[in-house]
Amino acid sequence: MLSQLALLLALVPSLALSVPTAAGSKHNVYLVRCQPSDPDEDVIVAAAFFRDGPIKEGSTLQNPTALVTVSGSSPEWEGRQRRVRLDEGTFTTNISADAKKAAKGSIAGDAKLGSEPFVCFKDGTTKFSVRYDRERYSCTTDYWCPSIDVGDAN
Repeated sequence: MLSQLALLLALVPSLALSVPTAAGSKHNVYLVRCQPSDPDEDVIVAAAFFRDGPIKEGSTLQNPTALVTVSGSSPEWEGRQRRVRLDEGTFTTNISADAKKAAKGSIAGDAKLGSEPFVCFKDGTTKFSVRYDRERYSCTTDYWCPSIDVGDAN
């Protein structure tokens, strides 16, 4: 028993100095509603894809890898499967019909980018700006969908 404790204590410094390494995908998708700075432009509903991690806190203008608008006469995320085409593949969402009423941080549904799984959380408050078609848009995140793929990091 005493020898096991001594061995454990001897390992503590090496454990404290070891650096954790990221595992899995850094992909994040924000399902957003974006207001244009030009009042003559339409509000857009879009998926903002970030290949290398979540948005940077404190930065007002974000540069998503892709910003893809949702088409249709009723571009809502809730209660229907939505698909947007990214360079990486088709991003398919399944946000529950009652997710709009959920509390921030609640699980609202799931999504896939090809075969890569995502979980989607209710947001409603995270804001950031993007440039789209040479216009600046102020976006509010309806749902945040981080990848839950623990395979090889892309």
